[in-house]
Amino acid sequence: MELTQAIVPKTSIGGITIGENISDVQARLSGRYKTEPSAHFLTIENGLITAYHDADGIISALSCNVDFKGNFEKRLWPGMTVADVLKHSKEQVAWSGFVQIDQISGIGLSLPEELDDFDALTDHLDLDFVFNELWVYTF
Repeated sequence: MELTQAIVPKTSIGGITIGENISDVQARLSGRYKTEPSAHFLTIENGLITAYHDADGIISALSCNVDFKGNFEKRLWPGMTVADVLKHSKEQVAWSGFVQIDQISGIGLSLPEELDDFDALTDHLDLDFVFNELWVYTF
C-alpha cells in the first residue's frame, strides 16, 4: 500500500480509513513504512500518520503531523498557523479539543491541552502559532 495525500473528514487520512482493522493496515504498510504499534494506536513514519483503535483493533480516529503534505480542499492541513486558518475559513470554533472551521464536522486541528474554548481564535493564540496535528474523527 502506498500512502496518499488525501484527507476526508469523518473518513480517512492518507488512504487509511476509520473502521478498518489495525492489523490489516499494518500488514498493508509493512515493508514500505516504519510502523510502531502500541496498545491503542499505530504510529506510521514517526507520526506522519497515527491510527487510534479500540481493543478489537478497529480504527476510531486518525491524525497526521506537519510532515504529512496532504490537505483538505486547500483549507486545512497540519502545520497551519492561526493566520492561515483565519485566511482559509470564515468561522472557527473550539470543539472537543479541536479547531473546527466553517461547520465542517469530522476534521479539526488539535488545540493545546490548556485551551478548550475561545470566542475568537486569536484570544489565546498568536497569529504565528502552528497547529502541528490535524485529526479526522467521527465523534
